[in-house]
Amino acid sequence: MRVSDQVAIVTGGGSGLGRAMALGLAREGARVLIVDVRQNEARKVLEEIQSEGKKGDLFVGDLSQEKTAERMVDFCVHRLDGLDILINNAGLRMEEHEDGVYEDWRCLRMRPTHELSVEDWDLVTSVNLRAVFLCTHFALRHMIAQRRGAIISITSNAGTRGVAGKSAYCASKHAVEGLMKTVAEEMRRYGITANAIHPGSRVNVDGRGGQSPEVVVPLILFLASQDSPTVTGQTISARDWNEGKRTTGKEKP
Repeated sequence: MRVSDQVAIVTGGGSGLGRAMALGLAREGARVLIVDVRQNEARKVLEEIQSEGKKGDLFVGDLSQEKTAERMVDFCVHRLDGLDILINNAGLRMEEHEDGVYEDWRCLRMRPTHELSVEDWDLVTSVNLRAVFLCTHFALRHMIAQRRGAIISITSNAGTRGVAGKSAYCASKHAVEGLMKTVAEEMRRYGITANAIHPGSRVNVDGRGGQSPEVVVPLILFLASQDSPTVTGQTISARDWNEGKRTTGKEKP
């Protein structure tokens, strides 16, 4: 399955990793639906895609809401004539900034578990896990019918280890990796792959340093273009992938 002429959804596509992946897919010929809670940011990325003569559209909404996630998938299928690739990228971070400046819309302050509010726990897990489940749930209905598709969820080093002060974030990323492994086993017979990937180290999404968001693009393009479920049920570091330390996908997780 080549990326060219395929239809992709990129959640959280208005900036950072999402923008990089949306542009990378579009430049390879995919029609890309950019999904974000911020209409202006999503529109900027869509305009970048269109300025290069590529095709796409945008959808604005909170994907942790069941009806919104369902409408998003239906919108994609009808407006872009299909759905072949789902990238679950939208998420909230938890960090501790010395200057006390946070991006309120996507970054919460780190707190030990006994000090973390139930409200913040629910917020992080609703965006980082519930939304991933809902988007995957509704996308699979379409992919099963066409007997092909690729689901890629963006995780983190925190998906395999604990980080003090990030209990909600770590729990959500551990769960997303488990969800992708399970979906991979369920969907093999339909020709659908499901994988989790992470950059391998911090990405510069807020001007505080780190890898370029483009670090994930080569891996995304590879996973999205598989002709059969060869690499599936894996958690892969994009940095390692780019350095040639590539998983074969043959090991059963």
